[in-house]
Amino acid sequence: MATRSTFVYSAAAVRRLMGLPSSVPVQIREFLDVIWVWVKGDRPTFISKTDFKHHFVERRKEDARELEVTDWLRDPPRYTVTNPNSGSQHVVSEYADRLDCDCEDYRWQQQFIGRGCCKHGYAVLQYLGFDSLKTFVEAGTTGLQTTLVLPTR
Repeated sequence: MATRSTFVYSAAAVRRLMGLPSSVPVQIREFLDVIWVWVKGDRPTFISKTDFKHHFVERRKEDARELEVTDWLRDPPRYTVTNPNSGSQHVVSEYADRLDCDCEDYRWQQQFIGRGCCKHGYAVLQYLGFDSLKTFVEAGTTGLQTTLVLPTR
């Protein structure tokens, strides 16, 4: 079961950050600005929480690159994000101040962090031409930026 602390500061994230195989046992303890990490056979070390948060975001951005986005062109704008490897699909709804997704990762981010962006959200951001959720929110627009002008008779 994930908790507020283990969602971002996990043993799996430590293994990825340190380039360790998934079979290596890792112990972690959370402190104010750092995570104490002990890998069996090595001396304990510290990893900053900032490094974990950066890894958390970058991993989702990387995972988003393989996903396919289909634009629904509705109000609010919605997108179907498909994983071509597994065939799984998730719906992302776009608002001026956020992207909402129906996936578990997004729900956990909302529960534990209060905001966030999953890999499906990052796929939509990439589709819209944004490199981060922050730049998207600062732009304050939705995907329906083009006004259609119909000819008059």
